[in-house]
Amino acid sequence: MSIGDLGRAGVMRPLATLRNALLRALHYLRDLRPRQAVGTLVPRTLFGRATLAIMMPTLVLQIFVTWLFYDILWDNVTRRLARSLVGDINLVIAAHERFGPDDTRFQWLLERAEIDFRGPMTFSKGERIAPWSGPPTLSIMQRELAGMLDLYLQRPYAIDAESQEKKVIIAVQLPDGTLRMVAPLSRLWTRTSWLFVVLIAGMSLILFGLAILFVRRELRPVMKLGAIADALGKGRDVPDFRPEGSIEARQTASAFLTMRERLGRQIQQRTEMLAGVSHDLRTPLTRMKLSLAMLDDVPEKRELEADVADMERMIEGYLAFARGEGDEQPVETDLSHLIADVVEGARRAGANVTTQAEGEPHAIVRPLAMKRAIGNLVSNAQRYGKRVEVAFVRRKTAIEVIVDDDGPGIPAARREEMFRPFHRLDRSRNPRTGGVGLGLTIARDVARSHGGDVHLEDSPLGGLRARIRVPV
Repeated sequence: MSIGDLGRAGVMRPLATLRNALLRALHYLRDLRPRQAVGTLVPRTLFGRATLAIMMPTLVLQIFVTWLFYDILWDNVTRRLARSLVGDINLVIAAHERFGPDDTRFQWLLERAEIDFRGPMTFSKGERIAPWSGPPTLSIMQRELAGMLDLYLQRPYAIDAESQEKKVIIAVQLPDGTLRMVAPLSRLWTRTSWLFVVLIAGMSLILFGLAILFVRRELRPVMKLGAIADALGKGRDVPDFRPEGSIEARQTASAFLTMRERLGRQIQQRTEMLAGVSHDLRTPLTRMKLSLAMLDDVPEKRELEADVADMERMIEGYLAFARGEGDEQPVETDLSHLIADVVEGARRAGANVTTQAEGEPHAIVRPLAMKRAIGNLVSNAQRYGKRVEVAFVRRKTAIEVIVDDDGPGIPAARREEMFRPFHRLDRSRNPRTGGVGLGLTIARDVARSHGGDVHLEDSPLGGLRARIRVPV
């Protein structure tokens, strides 16, 4: 094995491995589309991206510093070591030229070489060496040693290495023979280069560990804010939340709390306004009912009584809609019992209702509001159909209450408009053909206050399917 092979297998092996890995990554990226490459390599989480943003510049800097060390600094050190070795050989050649190979002073210098030059030197009279051209590729050590021999020796030479004994043999052709020096490889390269690599790698691991801990600590308030926003979206209050973390995280949390307070005030003002208007309308309505009771039984009286009854029913609808935004707190509720109460009430009213449950029925909801929503859907189904089916299904991330009927259904193009307050398919507003148009509105309002929604679909029974979906 030559010195070039030893250099590539020893000190330069980490750089070669890193170079090959980078080349493979570049070939992989070249075969990917730009969006596909970004989606494949960039982490999806904020923690992963922040860690990557810290690690990549540090990693690139360390690669550059390592390359700079081995290509420039280590090159200079190797050049000086090679120059020192060639200087020792020149000293022995100068003694050979001055005293001759048989002189005792020259022989004494060869004997001292093993001690002072850290390697034995011999002179073979009459020996000739073959011209040395070197391997196809030159390592740093080989390039510097050959350069120093060409510059300061200016004689034919040959270089060979024995990797098992970690030594290099340099043979120099003299006019009357061959001078051969056996030098340890430690004279041509320094072990401190490995210390540099170990130090860089160790410090990198320590810095990366500290960076990960710091990023995780700084992202904890953001993750906590996300969890709290999700809880509030499901209608669950978080009273003990306080802004914490960096200035930006505190500003975001404070803005979130301010938004929550404004939404709460807006909902409360709407609820109080509807309740107040409905309550105020009861006073003149009561006076009208008393006045009608004192009138004679004439056709006009019956028409006025029908109008008053219609107004009273509408006011009750206003109050029901206002109660949908009450102060009820979410608690763990057995929805199977809640659905059973609604179904039992519908059966007492003469409806043909069946139930079906699948999965764990417990969930954190507002029980009275949820009962009102399910009751509205069942009431609509029994009003328009002869057969009603109520099913409860537990999904991985949500619970669903499905109400099916065999009635006429609702055209797909008009289903969304049915959720508008006081909107009905029957434009006549006849109380015998429907309510005041708040049942679906209240149901969706309750579902959305839990972070869910209500959807209308085609029913397997031939009528309408109403699906309440609430995340858990």
